[in-house]
Amino acid sequence: MKRRLSYIMTVVLSAGVLASCNQEVIQDNSYGYLGIRMDSDLSEDIIVKADAADELVFAVNVSNQSGQTVATEEDHRTVTTENPIKLQIGTYTVTASNGEDLNAAFNNPYYEGSKDVKIYPDRINTVDLTCSLANTIFSVEFPEDFSDNFDVYEVSVTNGTGSALVLSNAPQAGNSLEAGLDAEAYFAVTGTLTWNLYLKNSEGGEYRYTATYEDVKAKQHYHLTFELGEDQTADGAFIIKVTLDNSMDESEHKLILDFDNSSLPEVSSNDEFAVESGVPVTTPVGNSISKVLNFSTPVGVSSLRITHDNEVLEQSGLPKSAELIGTSATDLTNAGIVVSQAITKAVALGSTEVAVDITSFISRLPVGAYEMTFTVIDAKGHYDVFELILEVISDVDAEAVSATAGWACFAKLEGRFFTPEVPEGITFQYRKASESEWTEIDPSKMEVNTATLRYTTVVYSLAPSTEYVFRAVSAEDKETKEMTFSTAAAQMVPNLSFDNWYKDGDAWMPNASSSTYVWDSANPGTAGLGVVPTTPEESDVVKGKAAKLQTSKAMGMLAAGNIYIGKFAKVAGLGAELDWGYSFSSRPIALTGYYKYTPKTIDMTKDPYKGLAGQSDQCQIQILLTDWDGMFRINTSKKQFVDFENDEHIIAHGSLTSGNNDNGYVKFTLPLVYRNNRTPKYIVIVAAASRYGDYFTGGVGSVLRVDEFNLVYDPAELTDAEYQQVFSKVSPF
Repeated sequence: MKRRLSYIMTVVLSAGVLASCNQEVIQDNSYGYLGIRMDSDLSEDIIVKADAADELVFAVNVSNQSGQTVATEEDHRTVTTENPIKLQIGTYTVTASNGEDLNAAFNNPYYEGSKDVKIYPDRINTVDLTCSLANTIFSVEFPEDFSDNFDVYEVSVTNGTGSALVLSNAPQAGNSLEAGLDAEAYFAVTGTLTWNLYLKNSEGGEYRYTATYEDVKAKQHYHLTFELGEDQTADGAFIIKVTLDNSMDESEHKLILDFDNSSLPEVSSNDEFAVESGVPVTTPVGNSISKVLNFSTPVGVSSLRITHDNEVLEQSGLPKSAELIGTSATDLTNAGIVVSQAITKAVALGSTEVAVDITSFISRLPVGAYEMTFTVIDAKGHYDVFELILEVISDVDAEAVSATAGWACFAKLEGRFFTPEVPEGITFQYRKASESEWTEIDPSKMEVNTATLRYTTVVYSLAPSTEYVFRAVSAEDKETKEMTFSTAAAQMVPNLSFDNWYKDGDAWMPNASSSTYVWDSANPGTAGLGVVPTTPEESDVVKGKAAKLQTSKAMGMLAAGNIYIGKFAKVAGLGAELDWGYSFSSRPIALTGYYKYTPKTIDMTKDPYKGLAGQSDQCQIQILLTDWDGMFRINTSKKQFVDFENDEHIIAHGSLTSGNNDNGYVKFTLPLVYRNNRTPKYIVIVAAASRYGDYFTGGVGSVLRVDEFNLVYDPAELTDAEYQQVFSKVSPF
């Protein structure tokens, strides 16, 4: 019995009134309510083969006019007039579905229906929503005695997108794309279905036949019945009757199955381009050796199509599906594909040879892997498929792939090689774009990955803010593809040498002038009390002048000698407010300089460091890179300080602490430990004669001298241990 399978969903919508026995009034008129009742209707003629199943469970989706989902239910039966979906007044699309909406799958019906509905206040709307099969179904039927004549018989079918499904007398176990002959293949509707018949008899004879159906719609079932005709032989060939049942009409076709392989379509290539179907072949990029595929059939070509699914091929001018028989063949000329003749279907029967020259097209392709399928069909529906699997490789041993810079004095270079073994002498050469002489990197510094055929290295001691050119080289090849990269800037902070000072009243200021304000200290807050903890040092120096930071006592409070990048804001209570930071966007990897420390015993303390009384004082030097939105406000009275461990805006941090009594200046290198690779907005450098001076704890008379600070950008200036410390938490690339 042929019956249509569909489901009727009744949607009850109300606004202001619930659909119930007593019509209870809802006070909030800005909302309405949706209830659902689903019924089945099997009264119409079939469009599916099987009988209807029991009541199905439908998932319900309600979306607004913007396409946003506002309500969902997994089971339509839970939505009733007693348990409605609450919605605001407006227009919605209600969609019900059952099953998975797949492009192609076996035994996978998918039902769907939708309708626009409106919800009004103080009114009940009832909407009928029909949910019916959204797929096209394809199935086959072979007689039981078919196996007496054929070892293999199968039909593959596709809707033109995705993979084909195969119904076979011997499906591969575990292959979801193959099933037995009793399975049904469900397809998303694309408008077409193409099926391919493949037969192989006990003597090894093969037969292929293909056909395409157009105007394919949902709820159609294409059922092909194959049977041996009454006259099972005719001139040494089988006759098979094919009956098509698409539930709209029935048609019968008799096919003469000729197992003489000489009459089937054939594909070959020219001698210079020796290639087999499905067997990968390599060709150097830009290679212009002739590449021609020849298609021949004794009864004449009716169709020759190229298909692929590769964006690079499409960008190179080849459509994902192109018919070469007819006028469209000439459309490919600009892409570099030339067909021996533009054959119209009217004369196809007389054209038994077609040559497709892809030389120019292939020569334009960049390095990469490509697959193209050529399908030739003759006038009797016989077909053959040729899978061209092509790898375009470089015409040299290796070539440059990319450079990762972002740092001022070093960059990571990446290349790839194309030979089965690692080429001898594989490395890189680089030069400044403004110069002509190349520098070659020691090949032993290459990190080679034989699995991916890639190799990398990091080049150091580059010049900041400079464009470079690099290329991959080997013992055999030197002049290969060139690529460029640019190093980042190496910004410096003014007066890192501490040679520039000026006086503002009684307070010494560690800047060249008030117009070049970068550094500050506690002096602006203590100078009025007759105490200037931070002063220029002119005799005990490394070079020029130094900064002398001395912990002092002012008005009974500890005034630690300090210097920092930022600005003194104001006196606040018994402490001060300071703004830390200087606008900065580079990424140094260390701070170097000199310090000399003479500590005293801690004799002034405050909570939480009262327990340090009597111990030797300590000095501290710190550096920070951050992406704060503005300068950081320190408030010593409120104990408002930078959280060096947990502040999420800190990009890199370095800290040096010492309690040694130094006889002379100590040279230091302070690695900046990066926590992430974000771009900084601010830099902070701070030095203090008393480590806990912000907490009014230290030894009066402790003196720290600092001189000749410098920001390091080149890893070659660090030891291996220092470099490892910089990137102990995050990779530089």
